Amino acid sequence: MWFIFVIIIFLYILLIGGYYLGWKKIRPVTINGYTPRVSVIIAIRNEERMIDRLLESLQSQIYPQDKIEFILINDHSSDKTLEVLRSYEQNNIVILNLPNDKMGKKQAIMYAIDRANGDIILTSDADCNFSSLWVQRMVKYFIDDNIKLVSGPVRYKKKEGLFSVIQSLEFSSLIVSGAGAIGNRHALFCNGANLAYRKDVFSQFSGYNQAITSGDDVFLLHYVKKLYPKGIFFAKDEEVIVETEAVANYLEFINQRKRWTSKSIHYRDIHTIYSALVVFLTNLSLIILFFLAILDTLWLLLFIALFLLKFTIDLIILVPILNFFQRKDLIKWIFPFELFYSFYIILIVVATLFTSFTWKGRVHKY
Repeated sequence: MWFIFVIIIFLYILLIGGYYLGWKKIRPVTINGYTPRVSVIIAIRNEERMIDRLLESLQSQIYPQDKIEFILINDHSSDKTLEVLRSYEQNNIVILNLPNDKMGKKQAIMYAIDRANGDIILTSDADCNFSSLWVQRMVKYFIDDNIKLVSGPVRYKKKEGLFSVIQSLEFSSLIVSGAGAIGNRHALFCNGANLAYRKDVFSQFSGYNQAITSGDDVFLLHYVKKLYPKGIFFAKDEEVIVETEAVANYLEFINQRKRWTSKSIHYRDIHTIYSALVVFLTNLSLIILFFLAILDTLWLLLFIALFLLKFTIDLIILVPILNFFQRKDLIKWIFPFELFYSFYIILIVVATLFTSFTWKGRVHKY
């Protein structure tokens, strides 16, 4: 039985080691003077407190004003979001209100894209901040006609406390894994808070409107990967880092992770399914070994050995992304984070299977 655990950890090391090599392959691209028409689209629901800061960040963009538009679309907000948005409507700031027969972020983005004038679509979320060079640096990759989609880095805003540390470490691990997979041309996932793609490619993708609550980013990525395996790039550039808010409490945290996990049952991409399975089995193996270790010293030794192997490879891949995000302060927390992560991730999978989750005030089932 012990050799099964060893094989699983070995597969995990190969997987994460591959992501590390993929991350190292990515090189920043320096291109000046390329300014295609861009539509920045942000779907908004019940975010009245965020809008002032969001518009300030968007209006700071250094980009030709005649080639950029900001489309902010209200998704049936029950607060004063629409009222606040309309107070900003001017020139290249377009405010849309989602019709009653449409609902949710995916349909909001589709509705906005149908009305967008840009050749390049750039998406984000209402609680995000951007550098003034965000748009300019994200769209420059499209000077290469072969590039169809660009995934950008996202990090949580720095806050004090252990809860913030846990979220930031896990989120950073997801970002670097997604980037590394793209570097290896086996794209797995990306983040809709920092995503750019060609409008004409999006218009071909009928699967975007499937009845799945989230996944406005990853299913489009998988579609592009299938048709254009060399057409996806990760923007490894500090100027395009988007900062977003971590959730405020543990209940929201669990709920958010259930939402993220809920779309995995619909994955059809073989690389994504394989990586998810290896990660799940690795963490399940460590939990089983943890309890077996209570019964026998030999199991305890095996648990320690395999845990340290997992910790080592996780450390190797996390240090570069934490340096990139300028969050070296998190490195010292990686070991304690590893101690509880296996239990947490299995809990999330089980909770996703048997309980519902809420998103923007709406209840959804797995």
